[in-house]
Amino acid sequence: MAEENTPVKEITPEEFFLESPLYDKVTLKGDNAYTFRFTIKYPKKRLTIDSYCPYCLNQSVFINKEIEGSHSQIVSDGLHTTIFRCSRDNEHWIGFIFLFHQDWVQKIGQFPSIADLQKAEIEKYHKILGNDKYKEFTKAIGLASHGVGIGSFVYLRRIFESLIEEAHTKASTASEFKEEDYIKGRMAEKIVLLKEHLPGFLIENKSLYSILSKGVHELSEDECIKFFPVIKIGIEIILDQKLESKKIEEKALKAKEAIREIHGELSQTTEK
Repeated sequence: MAEENTPVKEITPEEFFLESPLYDKVTLKGDNAYTFRFTIKYPKKRLTIDSYCPYCLNQSVFINKEIEGSHSQIVSDGLHTTIFRCSRDNEHWIGFIFLFHQDWVQKIGQFPSIADLQKAEIEKYHKILGNDKYKEFTKAIGLASHGVGIGSFVYLRRIFESLIEEAHTKASTASEFKEEDYIKGRMAEKIVLLKEHLPGFLIENKSLYSILSKGVHELSEDECIKFFPVIKIGIEIILDQKLESKKIEEKALKAKEAIREIHGELSQTTEK
């Protein structure tokens, strides 16, 4: 369990439920004190959260309200459980255990895990990443959900590097590509050389790689955990742009084939 001097932060209850790793602490001072105390400790304060339901295998709205079959109750002094019920099926639930202090609240238990709840969000990247890198992405999320920040950065960096190498493979087929410059260059320089084959977001945010490398070699576990959500979103945006580009390419290919068929039919009609 986290020590008393673990840093506390201020986030929304939904972010705390769905994104914070175990043993994260949130301060109960300031504007969020009332919100957290009532949404977690008292069932009559209705709170809904949008999340993937690992039972429905679909996105759903989860409700924390006593009349819906959900509950928040005191287990022992300072210890509370909170249950959210799926609006699709009342038998489907997400559960949390919290430790309350006068000035902070700490998540000490959760089921299903953050990795399970985020499965739907990342499943769409499976085809883009391939089996091996997709597994590494899920491992990164799983490690971060258990407070292993440095390990999660290792996997995210490997994914980033694989995206660069994929672009390098495409670019190297061109006769004008300067392979020697690429080999000698730092990552930021390599990205510039590959800009015709990389998503715009990656080119604009080359510093992502330096942050990942710093996380692997220099940052503490807590610092990596703190930065993980932002870095994860950055990787997802890059993958989103690759997905969109692939969709456009596939649509263009289908359109070309259809136009060619129509042109062929019209040509035959003209000849007749």
